[in-house]
Amino acid sequence: MMSKRFRKSLFGFNTDDVLAYIAATDKAANDKKAELEAKISDLASQVERLNSLNSQLSETVAEYESKKEQIRIMSENIARMYISAKTTSKILVEKAEESSKLISDESKDRLNILSSSQISMEAIREQVTSAASQYCLEVERLYASLEDVKNSINTNDNEVALAKEEFEALVSENV
Repeated sequence: MMSKRFRKSLFGFNTDDVLAYIAATDKAANDKKAELEAKISDLASQVERLNSLNSQLSETVAEYESKKEQIRIMSENIARMYISAKTTSKILVEKAEESSKLISDESKDRLNILSSSQISMEAIREQVTSAASQYCLEVERLYASLEDVKNSINTNDNEVALAKEEFEALVSENV
């Protein structure tokens, strides 16, 4: 509060002095109110922007979770194909051994079949190895992306906390 001395007049204090003091005090209060309202508006727009960014980040996380599930399903399917191919290969080898005991000509044919199966297994092994490598790279990329999202959210939380502290400091100074 301002300490003000008023001039005395016949019936008490000088009316012009008192009215001028009241007008100056009212103007200072209105100026401070306008300043605080502007800061509140700025903080509200920052909160709105941060909420929007948070929503976008949540959508990105959900998208990555969906992709992660798709990769998991693909990985399971590749594993099933590998087991199936391995089982098929084993059956072919067993039949080739039985046939070689019965007829030597058939054993040559069966060896050819086994060779082609081995080529197929090699191709499947290469595909599985490639898919596993791609899966690992994608998981690492998703992990890095999630770390970025986490860091961004932490930064946003810190900015909101700082803005809140500033606002509360302003409010407590003016109360």
